[in-house]
Amino acid sequence: AVVSTQSTGVFITGDLVDSSVKNLRNAVRNIKNLKSKYGTFYVTGNHEYYTNDVDNWLNYLRDHLGVVTLHNQHHVITNGNASICVAGIDDPQAEKMSYPDHAPQPVQAVDGCPDNSPVIMLAHQPKAAKLAIKSLSRVDLVLSGHTHGGQFFPIHVPVWLTNPYFAGLYSVSRDTHVFVSRGLRFYGAPMRFLSYPEYTSVYLHVKPE
Repeated sequence: AVVSTQSTGVFITGDLVDSSVKNLRNAVRNIKNLKSKYGTFYVTGNHEYYTNDVDNWLNYLRDHLGVVTLHNQHHVITNGNASICVAGIDDPQAEKMSYPDHAPQPVQAVDGCPDNSPVIMLAHQPKAAKLAIKSLSRVDLVLSGHTHGGQFFPIHVPVWLTNPYFAGLYSVSRDTHVFVSRGLRFYGAPMRFLSYPEYTSVYLHVKPE
């Protein structure tokens, strides 16, 4: 979802920052201007852990910018008798950096979701998306990123080979889908080739009985 009062929610699937709150607080302040019916939802990506300031980022985004931070947690959106459970898991990079109290925990993230609610999972890396699907009896949609769609040729090739989902929409099963965004920016070299930047509008429809 994007900046629009018609959006149900805005979902940020990590790699929002790559430096400390002290250095970048002004750069992210316009996030509070994102408008949607139920708010802005966020999970960490690998770059948040490179900052060595991830807990301060979670606190700053939540307390100062009004973002719903999902640190192996969920938030239930309700509309009358209907509801959707929006869950989010930490990035696997946390484990590699031995970051205390951070690691992807899909089961913990959905614990308490209403039994009859569709589950949308935010998981930055496609590998974390695959972990969530493997760990849970049910997840309807996983929103992911990380790959940049390869960013530029020939980097596409190793990115495609090392991630279970590369870019775009995947039907994992009849009831489970994964969408991997190519993202808006770049990593390292400030360029893209054969990989366009994107923000994505996702439309959900009630499945016919």
